[in-house]
Amino acid sequence: MSTSENTSVLQVSNLTKVYGREFQLGSRKIGRRVEAVTDVSFSVKKGEIFGFLGPNGAGKTTTIRSILGYLSIKSGTIKINGLDYLSDALEIREGLGFIRSEIDLYGNFTGEEIISYFGKFRPIDQKFLKKLRSIFKVDLTLDFKNLSTGNRQQVIIITALASNPEFVILDEPSSGLDPLMATRFHRLLLQMRDEGKTIFLSSHNLTEVQTICDRVGIIRKGKIIVIETVKELRRKSMQLLSVEFVDGETPDLDEFQAIPNIFSVEKKANTFLVKVKEDVNDLLKFVTSRRVKRMTLEDSSLEDIFLTYYKDELDLLEEE
Repeated sequence: MSTSENTSVLQVSNLTKVYGREFQLGSRKIGRRVEAVTDVSFSVKKGEIFGFLGPNGAGKTTTIRSILGYLSIKSGTIKINGLDYLSDALEIREGLGFIRSEIDLYGNFTGEEIISYFGKFRPIDQKFLKKLRSIFKVDLTLDFKNLSTGNRQQVIIITALASNPEFVILDEPSSGLDPLMATRFHRLLLQMRDEGKTIFLSSHNLTEVQTICDRVGIIRKGKIIVIETVKELRRKSMQLLSVEFVDGETPDLDEFQAIPNIFSVEKKANTFLVKVKEDVNDLLKFVTSRRVKRMTLEDSSLEDIFLTYYKDELDLLEEE
């Protein structure tokens, strides 16, 4: 693969993908046209793990399939190491590993046969394959169809990474893995990143993303709504305050809600649980003006942050 002029391995610019067609027949519209992703732009830097988040239907799979050249796009450009995703597809695939969310390998092949078969398309790095065999404990002599979901996923991971690719696209890669195997897999990805490999990770597992990703992009209704480092996203988005006041010093909920930057406040027994966006100084001034029995302040989890971007959808569900 050629070297990009900058440090971006993947560059997606103004990607728009439309499904279906719509026709005007007199005064009626026939057919259906859906814009799955609109003007999506982001980049993935060399030597980072980039998390791609969004609920079902947000545009994650459409974006990934477009990057891989499986879909024709309406407009925009996609480059991998400076190469065009379509015209240079064969050269790109030489250094690309891909783990898809659907398990659809050849059922009558053993794990060994599957690895060997795909090795005909991309040379296997035997040293790295040996490492993969030591990490993943699946029995590769068994037919794929006879394996459990978790063991099938291990075969898929080994097959996708056997060439020790420079760039890896992962779509729900930990699906079906038990906690121990998922931890081993995460350690492997971190090692690959530290060796300069680049990883694009689409996952519903927010703990996984928070644990291993350097930056994260969130897509909502086909549009990118935020791209930030995990650390900065947590710092800028919300912090969680738990505070219990000395008897007789307990304020009303309304007093908390009047403080700037408060996202939500909940009272459980004598303890207030407060979510605050960005600047916490006004909140801390208010709290410390009273006698406090105990207090903790911590960053919110990535899951909390993610849900704030989908708060209106959650509110609609509660109203139904």
